[in-house]
Amino acid sequence: MNKLRLLLNNNELFQGDKDWALLILRVIPSFYLFLLHGMDKITGGMATWGWLGSAVLSIIGISFGHVLFGFIAAVSEGIMTLFVLVGFKTRLASFLIMMTMFFAGVYHLNKGESPESAFIYFAIYFTLFLCGPGKMSLDAKLDR
Repeated sequence: MNKLRLLLNNNELFQGDKDWALLILRVIPSFYLFLLHGMDKITGGMATWGWLGSAVLSIIGISFGHVLFGFIAAVSEGIMTLFVLVGFKTRLASFLIMMTMFFAGVYHLNKGESPESAFIYFAIYFTLFLCGPGKMSLDAKLDR
């Protein structure tokens, strides 16, 4: 009965459970965002970056800076995800990924497509932005 009560209350399940949760929240989504989206974008070069930038900026009426904006988006999905995965500069990296995912969601909404995965990633990285990387991260090791 005590074990059931432990599962139903808001106390820690075990010491360091929040750090394990943050580790899992950092590693799994970051790995898949990098593998399924970021790697191709960061290695795609200027043509890919230009398409990325124009896909979003044209929605809000901006007709310049497409390659630069696309490069920033590619770095967010392709490099910053690796930063979050290992817990290095997690809040900054999470913020950049959040912004990219917000614009990706808006893009998909505008196209009549499902923005679900973009907004799920947004929620994950917003949570990491607020909570930080936890004790099992490079940030925690470097801050000592």
